[in-house]
Amino acid sequence: MKIKIGVLSMVLAVLWCFAVPAQAQGPTAYVRSILDRAMAVQTNPGLAGAAHEKERAREVHQIIASSFDFPMMARESLGATYGRLSPGQQAEFTQVFSFLFQNSYTRLVLNFLKKENVVYTKETFEDFRAQVNTKMERPNETIPVDYKMHRQGQGWVLYDVIVDGVSILHDYETQFARVIQTRGYAVLLEKMKKQYEAIR
Repeated sequence: MKIKIGVLSMVLAVLWCFAVPAQAQGPTAYVRSILDRAMAVQTNPGLAGAAHEKERAREVHQIIASSFDFPMMARESLGATYGRLSPGQQAEFTQVFSFLFQNSYTRLVLNFLKKENVVYTKETFEDFRAQVNTKMERPNETIPVDYKMHRQGQGWVLYDVIVDGVSILHDYETQFARVIQTRGYAVLLEKMKKQYEAIR
């Protein structure tokens, strides 16, 4: 599942989310807490260097696992195909999809996330969903990054990030649909499982 590295490197700040209760937080404050934690970890001298790479990877993987609504993302990424799967098949796909997503973004966080200036520009609500628009400022470039989330219990949970107009969730959906249409769902799952087994 290839996604532009340049795009994903700007997404990575969101992935350092801890499961912070949202009772006292609006969406913008919630996203701000995520990004503040990201920058704190990335600039922590105690976690710097190759000697702490596994420790950082372990911590990042755990944070990512608690940040996103993977069942929803798995369902949306497969579109109509998901509804044709048995409950057991749905659970299997969700498990594999979740692990690969977490692993991919863990590596990208370790390799690409740097200290950036974040400008919070807009907060919008629609029913139980919210979107926080930001701008990630780097030397010589400014990239819009929009965080999409919805209520889960008393907290917020992320389900998509749109970077410079590119939706991560839609990108997965497009890639999966292409494989399913040309080679079938079984081939898609087999490819994903091979990646899963190689990483574990």
